[in-house]
Amino acid sequence: MKMLIEFFKEIAKNENGKLYLHDKDISFGDGTRSPNVIFKIKFEYKSNQFTIINQTGTNYVGTTSCKLSDDLQPIPFEIDTISHLKNLFLRRKSRFVLKSENQNVLHFLKTNNALNLLSEIADKEDFRPLVVCSLDGYWSIVCKYHLEFDDWTQVIEPIIALYKNLIDEFEKRIANINHGQYRELNS
Repeated sequence: MKMLIEFFKEIAKNENGKLYLHDKDISFGDGTRSPNVIFKIKFEYKSNQFTIINQTGTNYVGTTSCKLSDDLQPIPFEIDTISHLKNLFLRRKSRFVLKSENQNVLHFLKTNNALNLLSEIADKEDFRPLVVCSLDGYWSIVCKYHLEFDDWTQVIEPIIALYKNLIDEFEKRIANINHGQYRELNS
């Protein structure tokens, strides 16, 4: 537990954020208790509000969300994951399925180092994230995944890097230009 606390303290420090720790057992009424530990980090990057929540105990769930600033022009996309079993039949290079109507965003995601690192982790571990960038009152990027694989802390920093890369890309406001021109600018 101490190592996890130190890990999250280090991330909060690196991001100039704040760590909130909730460590309280849940009673089920019949004398049984279950640990419930929640690690929560909040920080800001270029006026975009990040919240990272990792909950262990009764739920093993990780969520990284980012409320995007009004200055950005985000493009909706989704990253889903194919199971190891299904991938045996499909024989895809990556277990990630990228969806967007915008070819430039798809190109950006396919060539993004942070997403490629997450893809490598997904190939080795049972890491199955769902990442969605959408408008629901405000633009946000949300990544949800379970923590039931060996080293679930290894995905946190690449997810943060992916989000920051997306913010930087949306800030350029070039995602809606001709795909050929976009590839030329990003080669």
